[in-house]
Amino acid sequence: MNESDGNDSFSSALDSLPEIICFPFCKRELENLEKQLDRIVLINQVDTTYHRALKDIKDQEIISLLVEPSFYGRHHPTSILVVATGNGTYIFDIKALGLIFLELAKILEADQPRKVIHYSHRIADHLLHRHRISLGGIFDTFVALCLISETRIPYTLPEAITLVFGLPMEKVTEACESQRNFTARPLTHSQMRYLAKMVQLQHIMHDRLNYSHIFCAEVHRISLEFSHSYYGLRSCDVAINMAPASSFGFQLLDSFCKKTDKELEEI
Repeated sequence: MNESDGNDSFSSALDSLPEIICFPFCKRELENLEKQLDRIVLINQVDTTYHRALKDIKDQEIISLLVEPSFYGRHHPTSILVVATGNGTYIFDIKALGLIFLELAKILEADQPRKVIHYSHRIADHLLHRHRISLGGIFDTFVALCLISETRIPYTLPEAITLVFGLPMEKVTEACESQRNFTARPLTHSQMRYLAKMVQLQHIMHDRLNYSHIFCAEVHRISLEFSHSYYGLRSCDVAINMAPASSFGFQLLDSFCKKTDKELEEI
């Protein structure tokens, strides 16, 4: 199949996407989510629990990934890395571990398992400059939402979860900033449940938004390109373009987003 045929196939796939992207949870799904939130493993040293977690992660076809704090990319050191699998949630305390060790780094760089993330451009910049890790095998839920909704509204992950599932994600209401951005220790029970809920719902969002093999392949392609948005930029330039409402890198999505900036401002 040549490139033109591929583009035509993707256009057809986009045309067949549903207009409504809200998938409210039924009672049983909420109960299953609560069960998942009871399976949280905090990892702050290299021991049997650490190696058991890595084995589970490597055995997966798809994992969901969070890095905190990562919103400002390279400008903040890593505090935690959170991974969701079908078996539970692993919270790697990078602050306690000291670094992301080689075996976990290789998993993050590999094409498999697929990594479901949100705002891959910020997370990829963070991992590259803080740990020299080139994130691979990316499915960006932000990119998927933009393609489906034909907009480029800068939904954060909590906002995207509320949009897709109709579930409000309460902000972490800890007293000080170091607790709100997950750099204070020890992590509280409410912080860990919040992180687990976000990463598990991000995992489910992948399943809900992944409409076809053609759509999935295109999201992968665009996600990888989008994740490189800050590559090659100086730190001072990155800082300017990482403001909370920044649309830096979104131009990559313009050809798929039919609504103009003026129309978006009126939403």
